[in-house]
Amino acid sequence: MSTRPVSCWEKGRLIGRGTFGLVYVGINSETGETCAMKEVTFSHQFRQVCLQYVMEITLLSRLRHPNIVHYRDSEIVNNNLYICLEYVSGGSICKILRENGELGESAIRSYTQQILSGLAYLHSENTAHSDIRGANILVDPSGQVKLADFGIAKHIRGQLHPISFRGNAYWMAPEVIRDSNGCNLAADIWSLGCTVIEMATTQPPWSQYEQVAAVFKIATSNELPVVPDNLSEEGKDFVQQCLQRNPQDRPTAIQLLGHPFLRNAASSSSESFLINLDPH
Repeated sequence: MSTRPVSCWEKGRLIGRGTFGLVYVGINSETGETCAMKEVTFSHQFRQVCLQYVMEITLLSRLRHPNIVHYRDSEIVNNNLYICLEYVSGGSICKILRENGELGESAIRSYTQQILSGLAYLHSENTAHSDIRGANILVDPSGQVKLADFGIAKHIRGQLHPISFRGNAYWMAPEVIRDSNGCNLAADIWSLGCTVIEMATTQPPWSQYEQVAAVFKIATSNELPVVPDNLSEEGKDFVQQCLQRNPQDRPTAIQLLGHPFLRNAASSSSESFLINLDPH
């Protein structure tokens, strides 16, 4: 097979394996730029699904924000879908936690502010990420955060939009588990609260349960995840606001950016975007 599946991008070394395919370093033969090249193989009967996936990528490729991984290109060659993304060499928050243990609060504040900045932009475009968790948040060597893995992101034309039950249950909002037709942007806020817990403890909430038991707990009980003691009072309050069981009670991303927990955590890369956001 050719090592140049997508226009001027050449497939390089293998750097990862996902549920639906492989990830390589891609190299632009004209500019020398690198990318992360996802290779997804579809059988012939799923070719239409593949085409729909490309259309969704086209929508997401219009998103431009410093805390969102940029889409470079995509193409179908034979039975393979190739998706070229911005290459972030530092790896995911999940990888950082696995290799180094829990994060200190200063790092949690910085990462959370940047995640929220990306979410505020996405939500201003009526787009829900739908799978916020450490494995889907990349960090470059300078500490800049990039939201990634938009495979189940949804553009919401009305107030509500069906969201596929394909995210990881430990980070899922109760309404997503109970009724995937009743989800909105607030589900990302719940997942963010779970991700803060993940950063503070290395584990998501409910991790003491098998996934089926966790699904039952999240969907049917009135229990809330335990907020880690190693967070400050401001950090605990931030998490508690994110983890309101009623999605209408959760603050928006732009509201949370003003929370005291994130005071002095704003990154210079996001400031120009934040001042242009209309909080109304």
